[in-house]
This record gives sequence, structure tokens and C-alpha cells, in this order.
Amino acid sequence: MTGLSNDEAGVRSAVDQWIVVLNAMLNGDPKPLAGLYSHARDVTYMGAEGTYRIGWDATYADWSAQAEKSTGGQVDAADVYVVVSGDLAAVQHFSRGHVRQPDGQMNEAKVRESSVFRKENGTWKMIAHHADGVPNGRRLSRNPSGAR
Repeated sequence: MTGLSNDEAGVRSAVDQWIVVLNAMLNGDPKPLAGLYSHARDVTYMGAEGTYRIGWDATYADWSAQAEKSTGGQVDAADVYVVVSGDLAAVQHFSRGHVRQPDGQMNEAKVRESSVFRKENGTWKMIAHHADGVPNGRRLSRNPSGAR
């Protein structure tokens, strides 16, 4: 990660960990979420299926319910964009991969994700997450004109 500030490198490492945690959840294990998320009352989660949770307890309960229904999958992050300001960081990226449906069929997953991390005791913790599916027929793309 040449040229990155220590904070940006730390946030990017947290995003890498997020993908590990998300894949664990997709395979039925929500426990790793507890290590990545802040456990504060101001944590928020807006899921792709329309949920909106406030607070660590409600957020973890939602993720646990999803893990209980999950039957397998694997996703990776693409086009990760990080902005750090003080002890807060905003992150946007695409997640793509495959998720097993209840009937056993593997379906392609294309999701847009936005997260906010806060540095707590020297560690970047997720405090907000929003995900929504990429509309059918749309390509995953960032700055198609090349503009920044």
C-alpha cells in the first residue's frame, strides 16, 4: 500500500476484514461481525432487503438472522474508494460473487456498499453500513468517463 497514510491503510485493512466477515456470514457464521463492528449505540445498518437497524444489538440480531438463513457464498470487493478525515472514514465499493439460494442454485451477487468506520482505541470499527443490489442489466462501473 505504497503512498497511503497510516489511517487509509488501516481503513483498507478493515475493508479487507469486512469481506472475510461477510463471507463468514454468508456461510452461516455471524460471530466475526462482533470483532469488526463497533458495539456502540450509534451503529446503523441498512440492508439490501430493506431493513434499517440502529444500535449494535439490533444490527447484530439482523446479521445473525441472515446468517441463520444463509446457505453459502463467496464475494470479493472491487473499486474500493476510501476517504479519511480524523477518526472517521467513508468507504464505497462493489461486492460481487456468488450466493447460494435456498433451492441450492448459485446466483450472481452484485451489490453496492457504503460504510463508515470510526477509529476506536486505535482500531477502525464499522459504525454504519448500507447495501443495495445493482439493478438487473446494469454493469458495475465507477467513473465510466474516466473523470475523478
